[in-house]
Amino acid sequence: MPRILILLLALVSLPAAATEWFVAPGGSDSASGTFAAPFKTVRHVLDMTSAGDVITLRAGTYNECDVRLRKPLTLRSYASERAHIHCNITVNNSVTIQIDTSASGSVLRQLEISGGMYYGIQLQTDWYPDPCCATKSGPSNILLEDLKIHDTGRDGIKITPKSNHVTIRNNEIWKTGAAEAPGTPLDNRNADGIDSVNVSNLVIEDNYIHDISTTGLYFKGGSSDVLVQRNRIENTGMSGILVGFDTSVEFFDLTINPQFYESIRGTVRNNIIRNTVYEGIGLYSAKDAVVVNNTIIDTAQLGHAAIYFGVPAQDWDPIAGRPPSINPLIRNNLVQQYGGNCVEIRHWNEFGGVSGLIGNPNTDFNLFTNSNGACVFRDARPGSPISAGGTLAQWRAYEAADLHSIYAPAGIDTSGQLLVGSAAIDAGTTLTQVTDDFDKQQRYPPYDIGADELNAPPPNQIFLGNFD
Repeated sequence: MPRILILLLALVSLPAAATEWFVAPGGSDSASGTFAAPFKTVRHVLDMTSAGDVITLRAGTYNECDVRLRKPLTLRSYASERAHIHCNITVNNSVTIQIDTSASGSVLRQLEISGGMYYGIQLQTDWYPDPCCATKSGPSNILLEDLKIHDTGRDGIKITPKSNHVTIRNNEIWKTGAAEAPGTPLDNRNADGIDSVNVSNLVIEDNYIHDISTTGLYFKGGSSDVLVQRNRIENTGMSGILVGFDTSVEFFDLTINPQFYESIRGTVRNNIIRNTVYEGIGLYSAKDAVVVNNTIIDTAQLGHAAIYFGVPAQDWDPIAGRPPSINPLIRNNLVQQYGGNCVEIRHWNEFGGVSGLIGNPNTDFNLFTNSNGACVFRDARPGSPISAGGTLAQWRAYEAADLHSIYAPAGIDTSGQLLVGSAAIDAGTTLTQVTDDFDKQQRYPPYDIGADELNAPPPNQIFLGNFD
């Protein structure tokens, strides 16, 4: 084949260069969409894009609902600016930004997003209306980064089944539940920071989630291999982080999860959770969960416990499994309570008796303290001598757990960082699942308990710098 023909064929096979489109509040939808002549509305430019294009928004507010990505795109603000997309929560059935399955590979970056009767951001799925099998899909390989999401009608971010390999990084999410009627009872609220159902390989890291109507974040419905790390979650109307929770049966993929586990191999590490009405970290039908080096402060104010093994109802469906959590690894967590229980295993008499955990809680090398009385440890399973609550010593004796844990003042500041002299310093165990801390600083054995590592590098380790 002639060399010139080979070269031409190679050039034909190359993808076309991505186009960058510009939008500004002072622009015009009859313009060309260039930097000098930007469009006015985001929804207008979406109809003109090709897969891989970039939409760059200039600063200002875009009062638009249902901005919907139907192909892989990057939607971002210009340079150091932050554009604001707002959807009035009174717009019926509205979502501010939606991402379809066909938009897998999309990126949202450096935006302010508010409103939506339902959600600030929703990842759509083709799970409906026939949730039959693992071949169903949602938008995958999505990056949500450096976003400010607030005053949403319900959840800040809603992730629907089979939306896999999604990363949610370095965002601030606050004031969910704006569409809820004032005074809505806790049990009737439904407005989480991040709500994810039946997903895999979700990463939630380095976010600040606060002043949330219900739960900071959860992953449930058979979600697998989820990683939640280095998040600060505070001031929630219900819970902090839930590993599994309570899902209706139609959202499970029973071809790969016939037992109805709510979470499989979820990891929660190096998070700081403060001021929650119910549990700081809850495990519901969680299989092989890893909960390590978290700092949990003033949680379970009305019920449950800082670390809680709960029981899902799974919509009270007679075919649901409602399995107990099994094989957890719970290490190096710092629990500072102000009256709420420290650890609890729930048991229901419903459905012939359902427990929150089967086997040993596998809790150890944790630090517990309670500034308003003694820490309460409760195992409500049949036959337990501490079904009404007991001390750490009683918990150890019955569960054979927390044998290396300590009961001492936490020694932390108001942000959850360790103070010099804290009993948590060097009191943890070295874990392969943890290499850094909340501040992304490397940990050195022996690990400190909690999300923060105060220790300096060992004296024989000298950083010489990076030489070219």
